[in-house]
Amino acid sequence: MKHLIITIIGKDRSGLVELLSDTIFQNNGNWLSSSLSKLAGQFAGILQVEVAPEDMPQLSEALAKIDELQIHIVEEAKKTAPLPELHQLTVTGNDRPGIVKEVTTLLSQLNININKLRTETQSAPNWGYPIFIATFQLETPANIDLDIIQDELEKLADDLTVDIEDCIPA
Repeated sequence: MKHLIITIIGKDRSGLVELLSDTIFQNNGNWLSSSLSKLAGQFAGILQVEVAPEDMPQLSEALAKIDELQIHIVEEAKKTAPLPELHQLTVTGNDRPGIVKEVTTLLSQLNININKLRTETQSAPNWGYPIFIATFQLETPANIDLDIIQDELEKLADDLTVDIEDCIPA
């Protein structure tokens, strides 16, 4: 069996997930995992699908015929490396331009891979100004001390709260 990674984006409307799932099912694919979101009126997602090699061309062709979605398909790379250490990082602070760039630049300098990232802004309780919250799933090198990551991130700004914990791979 082949594993495909499929990215999708298009104008949001009801029925898109059903259309995708039906297309995958009708073309002998098995929907393994996904992350789907609506952002600014757009539907965006990434899916992992399993399909027999002989069914790959017809599945790819059927997905390409879905006019309202831009779809990109790649074959999943084979994993031979040992499982990485995974940690959840939560960064909270006053919202301002550049906070994502600063955090991701530092993580890159520390040779840390970002598996997942979710960001949002909320109104601060009792104050009303925007608070930025970012939740990362990180792949860290085995030899890095988590306290170093936390210390370096906290140096970025006085108002950042940083929390790092182990997480169980999904």
